[in-house]
Amino acid sequence: MATQDWLQHPHAVDSTPVPPPPTPVQGYELRPLAVGEVLDRVFSLYRAHFWLLVGLSAVSAGVSVAVAILRLIFLHFSALTIASPAFALINGILTIVQLGAYLIAYSLTLAATTSAVNAIYLGAPTSMGIALSTARRLWLRCMGVTFWQGWSAAWAFLLLIPIAFIPGVRSTGAVGVGLVFLLGILAGTVYGVIAYLRNSLAVPAEVVEDLGVRAAMRRSKNLATGRIGRIFLLFLLMYALSLVTAIITVPLALILAKSPATEHVVLQGIILAVNFVSTSLVGPIAAIGLCLFYFDERVRREGFDIEVLLRDASISSPPPHLSLRLILRTTHTQYRSR
Repeated sequence: MATQDWLQHPHAVDSTPVPPPPTPVQGYELRPLAVGEVLDRVFSLYRAHFWLLVGLSAVSAGVSVAVAILRLIFLHFSALTIASPAFALINGILTIVQLGAYLIAYSLTLAATTSAVNAIYLGAPTSMGIALSTARRLWLRCMGVTFWQGWSAAWAFLLLIPIAFIPGVRSTGAVGVGLVFLLGILAGTVYGVIAYLRNSLAVPAEVVEDLGVRAAMRRSKNLATGRIGRIFLLFLLMYALSLVTAIITVPLALILAKSPATEHVVLQGIILAVNFVSTSLVGPIAAIGLCLFYFDERVRREGFDIEVLLRDASISSPPPHLSLRLILRTTHTQYRSR
């Protein structure tokens, strides 16, 4: 019987090159953050992954602009006059189509952006294809969350409708009715803002935890309780950025109002281009911020940072100093939850 090679060369080593292990993606440190630290991480993450996030935001902005361009082309080359009822009807139908297409694209973009931010923040690999693939599975639920958020902020204004029919209010005259309406609008606005802020973490909860619409809304209320002031600062920042966009488009709108009808199409095209760029640039900031506030609340309330450390496959047997850190962190989390 022939002598086996492994008996002749007991110290022989397979010379086949072994590929190096994949380099782990560096995530962000999970710990309780102040508002300033959250906003700083928002812009840090935005700068580090600019083209990915802006590219995802451009999907919804591009759909809206494309439908608006088709609308302008149709209305420009149609023989309908602006004052005709047919023009108003077709214009209204096209507006509804544009709004519906934008809502679908916006839900897809929001789910994709949240999925990408979730992966980046926790150190998982991601790309535009991976994010859009996840979003295709979740966009319908994301649209349901978006509708619910809008309804929670607006339903109180429907209570203003029967005010004009109350006999006591009608007897006060136009001034009294106007004052009641003004107070109702102010109260509805305050309630609507608070309700929207309480529900603002529903999309990250729905995407990260794969929840249904109702469960995501309930999860957002639990996480945002007592924290809506922090989230309000993010929306205040978004409002300031939107004002910058408005300042850019206001001169173009004034020129559009005073220009001849033959120049309207060109100016409207310029306004659409400006809106596309501004929406693509500003759009990801809110999604990033809400996702980071969601993680921050989970770290504060549930010890999510410990869960991630223990769930990490590379830490099968943590060193003693890490075990002590986990024990102390768990004790501190339980103390804060009391």
